[in-house]
Amino acid sequence: MLKIYPLLSGLIMLVTASCSFDHNTAQPPTNQTTAYQAGYQVISFVDSSRIYRPNVNRGDRLYFRPIEIDLWYPAQPASPDSTLRFGYFLHSLQKRANLYSAPQQFDNLSMTVAQSFCDGVGCSQPSLLLQQPTHTFNQPKPIQKRFPLILYVASFGSMGYENYLLFESLVRQGYIIACVSSIGRYPGEMTMKNADLMEQVTDAEQILNRLKRNSRIDTTKIGLLGYSWGGLAGALLAMQRHDIDAIVSLDGSEVHHYGYAKSEDQDFEQIVTTPFLKESVLSVPYLRLESKPGVRPSKKDSSYNFLSKVKASKRVIKIDSAEHQDFSSLPTVVRSSGNCSVPKVYRVISTYTIAHFNRYLKSGTSATK
Repeated sequence: MLKIYPLLSGLIMLVTASCSFDHNTAQPPTNQTTAYQAGYQVISFVDSSRIYRPNVNRGDRLYFRPIEIDLWYPAQPASPDSTLRFGYFLHSLQKRANLYSAPQQFDNLSMTVAQSFCDGVGCSQPSLLLQQPTHTFNQPKPIQKRFPLILYVASFGSMGYENYLLFESLVRQGYIIACVSSIGRYPGEMTMKNADLMEQVTDAEQILNRLKRNSRIDTTKIGLLGYSWGGLAGALLAMQRHDIDAIVSLDGSEVHHYGYAKSEDQDFEQIVTTPFLKESVLSVPYLRLESKPGVRPSKKDSSYNFLSKVKASKRVIKIDSAEHQDFSSLPTVVRSSGNCSVPKVYRVISTYTIAHFNRYLKSGTSATK
């Protein structure tokens, strides 16, 4: 599913950002007057409106759909508090996979995933990656103040840890980030079928409704951030709600290019021809950051024009030399753990993302809705 698609231009302004190399993986805030530290916790609950595991009795722990929120928030760490290692998130991935796929169980998943990341980037070793330090504290005391909320919708089959560097930067700016994992119908595997996509959309809606009761969240300032397949799920969520004030798509799948895989094209057609999507528009200020890899042969024959559905301010920025995976923090983290050179591309992506949310969630700029 994670493919590099050359994306359609036209109708909107295209901006190209150049990217050189940098060994510093810390993501600098765009507003140096704030310096909140990042805390992390998991919030678990059950959505009793949806049956998750079929053909089990009501007493089964997976009868109703479980939901887990990965929450990054401005915190006040005390002396006993410690920062997490990256391996903590991969161990959490294994625990979550075992929860949603029960009775099937996975062993050594964190090491297997770490190995695949290192192999994919061509740098580091699993042991180094698992021990890579973060700037995220484990469950420190939250700052007792209201902050804007950004709902992050994860990419195909993934979790929020894939962009934790960006979350740390957003927390430093004074945001709370709640992550929606990409989990389909039982046993949790995400597919491109509309039914699985809508499970993630409904998870996001349930999470948002729950967090709006949290006294530390400013419910008048809510942003939405989606990566890859999560960009499409996030767009669908924003179309059906009236409380989203800004949206950023990180090379999201709401822009689909036909001609690469017939089965994917058929699944996407079933999504975009649903009555809801055919009749809906996006009335939220929209920023799309998209890949611009080097010139290569293209198999696409057409593209779905999602931008025609955006009825608010819209902007597309092409990130020079960026591949699809560069919109995740994972290549940066792997390279940092192996002491390899780190491109600046992720810093550029983070800067544009933060600026968009600051404009519509903090500066007083009204969203055109």
